[in-house]
Amino acid sequence: MGENKKESKILEDCAEIAQKLKLNSHIKNTQITIRIPGNKFLSVLLEIEQFVRIKVNRNQSKLSVDIEDVEFIFIKD
Repeated sequence: MGENKKESKILEDCAEIAQKLKLNSHIKNTQITIRIPGNKFLSVLLEIEQFVRIKVNRNQSKLSVDIEDVEFIFIKD
């Protein structure tokens, strides 16, 4: 009832995916596109902003982050 857990930790999920892909010797370059509903996109931008510790433009509709040599592209849908 008094739960303070965040609804989404998308970067944690991305890191897990990146680690698994890195272990696969058949995969050289990886680019993953993730479409985020418009009403959730700002929370994803804020999470990325906290991760990279750099202010991001909150009006943008596309942002990419590299994790373990995997490029994750987040697009506002």
